[in-house]
Amino acid sequence: MAGDGAPTARLLVGPDEPAVEPRVRYAFSAYAALHGIRVVPDGPADVTVAYGDAAERADVTLAAGYRPRPDHVPAPPPTWIDGLPCFHPGPGGRPDPLGEIFEWLALPHEAACTDLDAIGRVPPRHTLAGTHGLDPTVPWANRWIAVVHAEVRRALPQLPAAPPSPFEGRRTFVASHDIDHLAGSAVVNGRRVVENIAIALLQRRDPATAAQIAATAVRRAVRRLPVAVGLREVLAGEAERGVQATYTVVAESLHPRDPGYRLDDEYVLRTLRAVAAAGHEIGAHGSYRSLDRPGQLAREYGLLAAAGLPATGGRQHWLRHRGPELFDALVEADARWDSTRGHPDEVGFRHGAAFPFLPYDLRTESAVPIVEIPLVVMERALCSATPDPAACGSTAVDVLRAAGDDRWGGVAVPWHDTAFVGTQSKDDPLDAIRAAPDTHKLAFENAFVRVLDVRVP
Repeated sequence: MAGDGAPTARLLVGPDEPAVEPRVRYAFSAYAALHGIRVVPDGPADVTVAYGDAAERADVTLAAGYRPRPDHVPAPPPTWIDGLPCFHPGPGGRPDPLGEIFEWLALPHEAACTDLDAIGRVPPRHTLAGTHGLDPTVPWANRWIAVVHAEVRRALPQLPAAPPSPFEGRRTFVASHDIDHLAGSAVVNGRRVVENIAIALLQRRDPATAAQIAATAVRRAVRRLPVAVGLREVLAGEAERGVQATYTVVAESLHPRDPGYRLDDEYVLRTLRAVAAAGHEIGAHGSYRSLDRPGQLAREYGLLAAAGLPATGGRQHWLRHRGPELFDALVEADARWDSTRGHPDEVGFRHGAAFPFLPYDLRTESAVPIVEIPLVVMERALCSATPDPAACGSTAVDVLRAAGDDRWGGVAVPWHDTAFVGTQSKDDPLDAIRAAPDTHKLAFENAFVRVLDVRVP
């Protein structure tokens, strides 16, 4: 092994693959980062890996089948090889695992999508998994990384079979709460409850939920508790369990779909400072139009800093973004991380990844210096993930277990604070998770760990 204790690896790419080389090197770096391996550009290494035919001797040779597509061309249907969907079969029908890792982490397939949803997002049906009917609750990128690692371990058997966790626990999940409503006024909170009742009746045609929301609001009002804000309960619960979380804040409302609270409101500022004083992180919840105006997202980061609540990363409100413009704005804002890349109404791994990674910019053919923490379970998604409300808990637990079973995870679990009070949608979704069968149970509320520094590609 190398002198500093970290195993080293070198990747050889043939000279006939200039358009492919940056992409397979990116994929190899993602594999190496997850397994704690240091990639060296040249010279001696503990293991030398060749991508296809190489002029130099290599310890491992991986099949080379990846071919870039024009931006407007989606991924073709996969071929199933050894139980895995393969978009880039190599010579002799062998899969190209580095090409598969790139296909999932960079998602060039989504660049071809022109049928955006009403919010301006790529809908789940046009993602790689959605287009080809793949199970989104399986971290496919992890599975292909495991294929690479199995080959590398044959040449370097002293490598651990599982990627070493940078955290204490085997399973790591990132707790976060988007603050989409924050008002001290009983009138404003009451209006929000009335809107939620109307949504349940008119949009969802769910009178049982509408009745539950109304009854819960009355009970909370009698007890003189906020009827539409659950921050008090969430903070108390996290303090009891020793959990630290990230609370993302909309710094400036520019659209009717934004929350409307203001950082110069004394109640808002006092509440957010109490969140920070409790040891939680404040993140930026980029406003609905934050990517439509040049410099707007950076301005919102600046507003948080000016209020004494500096943010190092965040997540877009409504998860609204189309593609690379998100990462351009994050780099301009000097952000370190993001957790937007998921879906509000679908549970699973959009990038097939159960670990943080650096996104890839297809325009510059290079990694973006932003850590993307995959969003995999949001409470509102549980309402549509299964037709059986009693199965919501098991659905969430199964996805988190899938992340942990593929070693340490490192995925985001966003829960709006308003979901805990019962005046937004169905009863507290954590009740369903706590009631999940013991055979599926995961200590959900004790499994949250906030990511501070992560090893990335």
